[in-house]
Amino acid sequence: MKDLDFEVRIPEEINNLVIQEEFFWLSQNGKERKVKLHDYQELYSVPHLYEYIMGKLQEKSHSVLSSLLINQVIQNGGNVEDLVVLEVGAGSGMVGKALTDLGVKSITGMDIVPEAAEAAKREYPGVYENYYIEDLTNLSEATRETLSTRGFNCIVCGSALGFNHIPAQAWAKAFNAIAPNSWVAFNVQKERWEDKSETSFLAWHPWVGEKNVFEIAQTHDYQHRFYLDGRSLYYVAIIGKKLGNISQS
Repeated sequence: MKDLDFEVRIPEEINNLVIQEEFFWLSQNGKERKVKLHDYQELYSVPHLYEYIMGKLQEKSHSVLSSLLINQVIQNGGNVEDLVVLEVGAGSGMVGKALTDLGVKSITGMDIVPEAAEAAKREYPGVYENYYIEDLTNLSEATRETLSTRGFNCIVCGSALGFNHIPAQAWAKAFNAIAPNSWVAFNVQKERWEDKSETSFLAWHPWVGEKNVFEIAQTHDYQHRFYLDGRSLYYVAIIGKKLGNISQS
């Protein structure tokens, strides 16, 4: 990583914070400020900050999710270079870079945070064929045209579905833009995946359990990263195939 113009201080008063409340202190230009770990606009606006903090927390999802997807493609007789990937919630490009390193040639990124596209271009130039800043529930005409004509045969979402960062309605728009029999790869916090309550992942995204919409090829439990206080945070990676569209009634 290039020389950094910031310092990060992990506070002592963070024990047992939930994911959405985790924070650290960022020192830059002689000033220190509090930054939440999910304040993506702030994280992406500082060069290399997101990559740095994820490295300190030993985040593995970008490599785990990408490797599992590519292994499934190969095991099923597919050609990695034939993948035309739509990455939703692409962020600063860590998943896209991992996919590129594994041989994927065409990735279109999409996020709702303007700073994400800027960070991806800055940190990982050349990874994305296109990168759109869009609200999937209110797409521009140009992006709608791309989604319907590009011929996507794979959709990837790294760590952005589990806490409803991408609402179900928005996800359905992207999911329905890829062709039947396309690959689908995403990940979810383990306890939310296994939850059976009204706030579970399945309750938010019932399409996962609809056999005419989605077929799971593989699930894989793993340590996504550490919390800032040192606890382990576990996720489940899910690789599957799209069989049909998600109902948007």
